[in-house]
Amino acid sequence: MKILIINGGENSCPGGVNKTVRETAKNLSARGNQVVLLQENPYNNPEREFIDGYEVIRVKSSLRNYLYGFNLELLFKFKKLYRSLAPQIIHIHGYHALLSLEMISLIKNTDPHIPVVFSPHLDVYRSSYAGKYLWEIYNFFGKSIFKKCDHIISPSNFEASNISRNYGVDEKDITIIPHGVNLIDTQKKHLDKNKPCKLIYSGYLVKRKGVNHIIESLNYLVNVLNFKDVELTIIGDGPEKPNLKLLCKKYNLDKFVVWKSFLTDKEYVKEIKDSQLFLLLSNSEAYGITVAEALAMGTPCLVSRKTAIKEFLDEPGCFGVDYPPDPKQVAEKVLEIYDDEVQVGPFSDKIRTWDKVAHDYERVYQALLGGFTS
Repeated sequence: MKILIINGGENSCPGGVNKTVRETAKNLSARGNQVVLLQENPYNNPEREFIDGYEVIRVKSSLRNYLYGFNLELLFKFKKLYRSLAPQIIHIHGYHALLSLEMISLIKNTDPHIPVVFSPHLDVYRSSYAGKYLWEIYNFFGKSIFKKCDHIISPSNFEASNISRNYGVDEKDITIIPHGVNLIDTQKKHLDKNKPCKLIYSGYLVKRKGVNHIIESLNYLVNVLNFKDVELTIIGDGPEKPNLKLLCKKYNLDKFVVWKSFLTDKEYVKEIKDSQLFLLLSNSEAYGITVAEALAMGTPCLVSRKTAIKEFLDEPGCFGVDYPPDPKQVAEKVLEIYDDEVQVGPFSDKIRTWDKVAHDYERVYQALLGGFTS
């Protein structure tokens, strides 16, 4: 198959959407498909290059930061690119930028018969009144693109239900395909109880991720329960980082917290493997890929019972707390998990490797093409 994937971000950057794009592109290519990834170029990377068997085409947008991801340059270049690439199917990722609306409308005006698959990666949290108001305006225009797509791929029951309920998409037009992990290896070395209890979070440092709740719970653990043999590693960057550091200082937790920017895959795996517990006390997730990755590495997880991440609670080794999290409940749960020999896995099909995800994507594409894939 000739597959065109469109992404509003830079696929080499951190984050669940970019991870999904690059891993599925790589694995679809490995299955013998001709894959081209078309995306914006916010970091002045090469305009064309081959990565892991697929071609990346980047088009820089002069208006990206002013018009919510709208790409004027791509608007003028797309028809010529489309003719040269001649894709059989197009898969667009991300609802949170105007690029998706722009591309879906442009594609259907260029070729009404080309099958378009859409993965919205849609969370439901807005952190401010202005954000909620602007989101309502955006949704007013954005709802139409769901009608123009031929099929929706969603990673979770939560997101699929949200799309069906709020955007009027028939359930038969949505296929749930959970995201993947690079490796499943739940074997861990025996934990040395003479070393500190190592807690870990990884992800963007934005409000909806709830890292403040983790720090509040660490405060209860250290300063109320007097459990000081603990270390929290926070991996990631984002606008909330200064506020989170101030919160640590407020509670005199600086010596209990290690801050790291986003890591390489190899470094990240080592951090997860060496940790006793991964925490994600988020307010909104369309899936929760970091939870899947931590469980796949044999590390127990503690998550909020909210949106899509509560679906991991059926997996052995994943535990839940109510939202908003009570620091006392979280701290006591941390100690309970730390004191137990927690069994992680075996898993359902919700946690599997990216090659299996790519195979499921391929089956959706083939169905839309009526079985014609040559």
